[in-house]
Amino acid sequence: MERERESRLHPRQLGPANEIQIRAPLRVSPAQRIKTMMATQEMVLNTWGNRLRQAHPDLSDLQLCRMVFERLKQNG
Repeated sequence: MERERESRLHPRQLGPANEIQIRAPLRVSPAQRIKTMMATQEMVLNTWGNRLRQAHPDLSDLQLCRMVFERLKQNG
């Protein structure tokens, strides 16, 4: 517990691998970054919708869509 508290108070330094991962998207064109972001968003929304459909098979498409957007509001 103390270690967890300490890690929040003293953030770790970024290592070389972290810096590479952070800088990699900067080498891609802005248009490609937006395409990637949109594809990722679509995948996340589809995943949420599919999981909610499995958990609530009785919901209408409209109700399911509302639940997805409620989750989006909660999780940003």
